[in-house]
Amino acid sequence: MDNIRKYINDLHQTLDLIPMTAIQEMVDVLVRARLHDHQVFVMGNGGSATTASHFVCDLAKNTRVSGLPHFRVIGLTDNVASITAYANDEGYEMIFSQQLAGLVREDDVVIAISASGNSPNVLKAVELANMANAFTIGLTGFNGGKLGGMVKLHVHVPSNRIEQVEDIHLMIEHMVISTIREMTQSKPFIEQLAALFGASNRLAASRVDSRPIRNTYDLLNAISQEMNNYTEVYDLLQRILQLTVESIGATSGSFLVVDENGNITDGILAYAGKVQPGIKQQLVDVFKEGLAGWVIKNQASALVPDTQNDPRWLPRAWEIGRHGSRSVISVPLIARNRVTGVLTLARNDTSQFTEDDLSLLTTVAVFLTFQIFNRQR
Repeated sequence: MDNIRKYINDLHQTLDLIPMTAIQEMVDVLVRARLHDHQVFVMGNGGSATTASHFVCDLAKNTRVSGLPHFRVIGLTDNVASITAYANDEGYEMIFSQQLAGLVREDDVVIAISASGNSPNVLKAVELANMANAFTIGLTGFNGGKLGGMVKLHVHVPSNRIEQVEDIHLMIEHMVISTIREMTQSKPFIEQLAALFGASNRLAASRVDSRPIRNTYDLLNAISQEMNNYTEVYDLLQRILQLTVESIGATSGSFLVVDENGNITDGILAYAGKVQPGIKQQLVDVFKEGLAGWVIKNQASALVPDTQNDPRWLPRAWEIGRHGSRSVISVPLIARNRVTGVLTLARNDTSQFTEDDLSLLTTVAVFLTFQIFNRQR
């Protein structure tokens, strides 16, 4: 009985010392990855492997919220065939790095769980992830080992008892999942996104190019300020559309309102630096059967490099006699499991939209969805 009491007392003492700031930063990094459609990889050995699998399950299933993208999370401990093949042919120290090699991309998140911080296969994988400019996170115990000095974010459990390090790693996993779920369901999302991108900016300060994060943060701040100036949703949407067109460098943009039956009930067009009056019905007629209709039907975003080569783009009346839009991005606004609107931007020059532009517009759509929803509750 004394040993049990001592175990519990020691656990309490260690819990009082866990790095709360680092855990919150971990949450921020993961939510940023979610909004920007980056992948999340998790790995570990032995007991840490079970924590990694648990993390993958919870992150994939228990964070789902209508209107937000799902996490793209991959466990590196779960494919027995791949693990044993790499271990048999190339050595056990290669089992994680070789799985990562064909998948990891810049700004993906790689979570390494190692009580000692010295597992060779984990260190090799983190080294590869750092070379790919992924964001690496290490969960360690003891003195942090080599892993603590390799990762961009170190979450250290200050204990020399491996059982309690593993206990607390799983508790941290549950803290992260619970925080992500509650911050997207219970709190005003405007505050969460503003805090998120502010934290992301600080975490990315060491990067040479953090412009996409800074632009996103600036645009969301501008939208937040505009929300205090308008009482009518329609007027607010006009202003937000103008801001978005200017910030992303589009030639024109549109916002379509969709009812519960999937029908377009209203529309706004921004062109030549201002909102164009008197063409709502044209927007409804043209976009219903075009790209926006596809976005509504599939509840998915679209990036069109060249509208001349994509049958989903229908020529619009105001484009007749003009060069025509060359590149388009379109994203749905989703609330309560249905599309409530479609936000579309177009460029008339040869400068094509990129995946970064699509990620930024998706973030605006998510931000706007939650703001309108919160405002109307």
